[in-house]
Amino acid sequence: MDALIPEQVPEARFVLTYQQRNITRDISKYLLSLSYTDFLTGQADSLDIELEDTEGKWRDAWYPGHGDTLQLSIGWEGKPMRPVGSFEIDEVELNCPPSTINIRALGAGIQTALRTTEYKAYENTTLDAVAKQIATRQGLELIGRIEPITLDRLTQQESDLTFLRNLAGEYDYAFKVTGKRMVFHAISELVKGAPVGSLVLQELTSVRLRDQITVVPKAIEVKHKDPVKKQLISYTIVNGETVAVPSSASKTTTSADTKKQRSRSVSVEVAKAKAKGDLARTNRERTTGSWTSMGRPNLVSGNVVNLIAAGKLGGKYLITASHHRVSRSGYTVDQEVCRVSAPSISLMSANTQPDLALSTSGMSHEVVA
Repeated sequence: MDALIPEQVPEARFVLTYQQRNITRDISKYLLSLSYTDFLTGQADSLDIELEDTEGKWRDAWYPGHGDTLQLSIGWEGKPMRPVGSFEIDEVELNCPPSTINIRALGAGIQTALRTTEYKAYENTTLDAVAKQIATRQGLELIGRIEPITLDRLTQQESDLTFLRNLAGEYDYAFKVTGKRMVFHAISELVKGAPVGSLVLQELTSVRLRDQITVVPKAIEVKHKDPVKKQLISYTIVNGETVAVPSSASKTTTSADTKKQRSRSVSVEVAKAKAKGDLARTNRERTTGSWTSMGRPNLVSGNVVNLIAAGKLGGKYLITASHHRVSRSGYTVDQEVCRVSAPSISLMSANTQPDLALSTSGMSHEVVA
């Protein structure tokens, strides 16, 4: 694992292709800035290119076609380039004076009917089967390992993009469409990844870290309606997973609150899966923040970095969004992060899931009349 220090970073480079043709040399003369933004979940990746256009070429003869494809790779001089994605041009904007053209392209292509409202019912299926069915319908390759969580019935009355985004959120999966791929990853698996590098707090800029306790409940309550007994059963699961630094006096790592889920699951399996996802998500929300570092292509969402020389705020952080910007002044990356492991704390690892077995101590259930 390498420390991300300036001496290791040579001159930034990028390669841009338009409709499979390398236009890097042509575009470099006019380039003011190139920005690539990627998100862990919920939003499509995007590419923004700002060009100087005093000659009028980009608004006339070189005007880019809507829906045409761009591919971007970024890296450093003398080092292997990293492909970051394929994008379809969605928007072209002219600003003058001065005369500039801004090209915006999206990873979730406009040539795929992901935003069309669908009315469908899914019965006696699984979470992975639903994702595969939609991926096939849209002609996309499904990437990621999905637990075969049994679902009794789902009703879709929205676009495939919105439907899957909401479904992924319920079970704590990262979901987005990039190019011809549908990405559906368990966030609990991503946080187990080895850090791609170490960042030194004093070498970062625009640092903002927020460590709070009220968002982390001591327990979560979910409800399951037993279809046989026609009873509503409430389960309370004690939070045994935390990345918090405990209080020096009381050793407190959570608030005194019990979080109650409003949705009522029709099976024990679904109730447990939703509770597990909710607990993992709230624990990650304990310590969140953002910072800016020197550019590095592997600082992308889904990767883990180690923040050092940061005292009690150090540890392993999951990147939830990154904004890469290459301009005439250099290459930087803005990152949004959440902590998944704190340093030198004798607590359960953030990679360990709470035990949701009904017979485990710390879980109780009651029949609600």
